[in-house]
Amino acid sequence: MKKVIAIMFAALVTAGAYAFDPFDPNEKVLKAFNETFSSAEDVRWEEFPNYFAVSFVSGGIRSKVNYDKEGNMMSSIRYYAPQLLPLYILNRITRENSKKKMFGVTEITYNGMIAYYIKMEDKTHWYTIKVDVDGNSQQVEKYKKV
Repeated sequence: MKKVIAIMFAALVTAGAYAFDPFDPNEKVLKAFNETFSSAEDVRWEEFPNYFAVSFVSGGIRSKVNYDKEGNMMSSIRYYAPQLLPLYILNRITRENSKKKMFGVTEITYNGMIAYYIKMEDKTHWYTIKVDVDGNSQQVEKYKKV
């Protein structure tokens, strides 16, 4: 049994070593990234046929940004605590959902538009509320706790 576990562990370590092949994108993309996110940590690049994607942590916020081959930001996703929402959105959502607890935010930027997906819960359900930059909100998910 110990041999089987040792072999499985060795296979996982070997596969993990080859699963991520670090590289640097072209100069334009790297320059655009470094100018905007100079303090980024845990930076990981991926290359796709028409764009580059970079995942990183900056200011304690985990992010993923997609760049075209010319170094233009195409879209981004950021994950953070609700306290980091713009104050007017935080205030409005807190007032509208006073019996629910917020526990996470996914901020998506695409084509110059920003949407906040706020995860909330109460005693019986989990919810996802989509909020635009003007504070307009709509419930997009609701799951019953079991």
